[in-house]
Amino acid sequence: MDEAVRIRLRDIRDNARRALDFLGHRVADDLERDPLYAYAVLHAVQIVGEAAGKIPADVRETAPSIAWRASVAMRNILVHDYSFVSKDILVDTVRRDFPGLIEEVQRLLGEDNT
Repeated sequence: MDEAVRIRLRDIRDNARRALDFLGHRVADDLERDPLYAYAVLHAVQIVGEAAGKIPADVRETAPSIAWRASVAMRNILVHDYSFVSKDILVDTVRRDFPGLIEEVQRLLGEDNT
């Protein structure tokens, strides 16, 4: 795997972690009340999707459990249709999908998941 791909995978890992950290124990209503946290989570998720879109097909195929297309699609919605973003879906996606995403990306990078 070349270094450019490794950089993108680290971008995915690091920004998925950031999204989880920014979200913390907040719920969708908290993000509505505090736009700073909403913006931080949204931006981290956008970067995950942008980086996912730059991962070559041969690397994607080695990690079929990652929702590559959905990551890119979410990024596109956040960038182009941001006024229609559901905070409930955003919170659910980050909480439900990002821990496994981080773990799988660490596997691709050859990192210990402990």
